[in-house]
Amino acid sequence: MTRSEMNKNKLQWLWSALFMIYTGGMSGVMLIGQQQTDFINPVVDAFFLIMVPFQGFMFCKRSFRYIQEDSYTQMLAYYRRIPIPEQTVMWSRLQQSLMAFAYNGIFFYGSLYMAALHSEGFRWDQYLAFSLTCTGYGLVVTGLYIYGEFLHSGKKYLLLSTLFIPFAIVISLVIRLSGRYGFSIVIDTSKSWGLLSPLMWIALVAGVAGLWLFSRLTLKKLVHRDLS
Repeated sequence: MTRSEMNKNKLQWLWSALFMIYTGGMSGVMLIGQQQTDFINPVVDAFFLIMVPFQGFMFCKRSFRYIQEDSYTQMLAYYRRIPIPEQTVMWSRLQQSLMAFAYNGIFFYGSLYMAALHSEGFRWDQYLAFSLTCTGYGLVVTGLYIYGEFLHSGKKYLLLSTLFIPFAIVISLVIRLSGRYGFSIVIDTSKSWGLLSPLMWIALVAGVAGLWLFSRLTLKKLVHRDLS
């Protein structure tokens, strides 16, 4: 099932790669701008908090048409008619997310490194720690997105996704009050500790646990959702 979904639209691999190269490059440009001024701009963290979770998605036709066609609900209704158990659908969705994080991460963190972080003198293990720390955060938010994707119509899913933006802005402002920006905290911790970074392990454990918990909650409610 996962293989069928990932091979259904070959262009999704291209669109996803291009989007990740763009967002990684933009993150790098914003980071360079932050480093060149003493003013801590919360926009840097807000942009990063919003964009990192997109690594868990492949940009296929279904992703772009979920509002007009309610494509996610149609997909779930189709699988239920076949029938394919909800547990199988959920497991396939999680597999697709993990594959997307691995694939998109290559382009996002690669372009971010080329745009800005190569000047930071990262070793491979330090940069891997940085990438995994960010991925842990992305996994938690992906769990929330799957919850909205599987349990709500396209329009309501859009509304819930939009509400995440002010949440990310508030978090970035809270970090700003500490006198630093979150990007620098992750960078400094990764450089100091490498793969022993406590922040990385906390983020990964929280990410896996959050994704699992949201998936369990989603699956429990999905069984009773009316897809007609």
